[in-house]
Amino acid sequence: MPHADSSYIPSTISTKSEFYEHVITHLEALLEGERYWVTNLAQTSAILYHSYLASSLYGGGSIHPVVNWCGFYLHPPSTSSSSHPSSTSLLLLGPYQGRPACLSITPIKGKGVCADGFLSQRTLIVNNVDEYPGHIACDGDTKSEIVVPLRNDHNVVIGVLDLDSTLLSTFNEDDQKGLERVVEILRKGCNWS
Repeated sequence: MPHADSSYIPSTISTKSEFYEHVITHLEALLEGERYWVTNLAQTSAILYHSYLASSLYGGGSIHPVVNWCGFYLHPPSTSSSSHPSSTSLLLLGPYQGRPACLSITPIKGKGVCADGFLSQRTLIVNNVDEYPGHIACDGDTKSEIVVPLRNDHNVVIGVLDLDSTLLSTFNEDDQKGLERVVEILRKGCNWS
């Protein structure tokens, strides 16, 4: 099967749980045997983004994508050796799909969803970014967002997986569960040093 077919979503998939089961199965196959973290994060952002574009659950086939950005912000490895994230260094733009984005984010509480997700070490779902204190608007079309902490093989938070949507309240508990499984695959499947 060509690698690009990994993002094909069958029309029989009708729930978010089914969507993530399908995506995760293809992601695991796509990443099998590869442990370089840059490659794996690039492949992950690509398969997620294009799967959302293809899925009717996320407005697939529309002129304007519902999920308009999918990617990673990463804490530089040289500063990620402690067991708790700090604001001593920026979160830097990593592999992603979508429009150009902020190059870096200062991880200070209240300075954006990515910063807060990184520092709190928990998934954040924001139904309306205009109501989120300190939200950073990289793309004015974004209306909702989900941020999932990314951990290395030592269980240290080293960044976040960030997804933006052009619609309010796009992401829910099913997305949280699915995306937390995705970052767990990356935690176990990458050489982080």
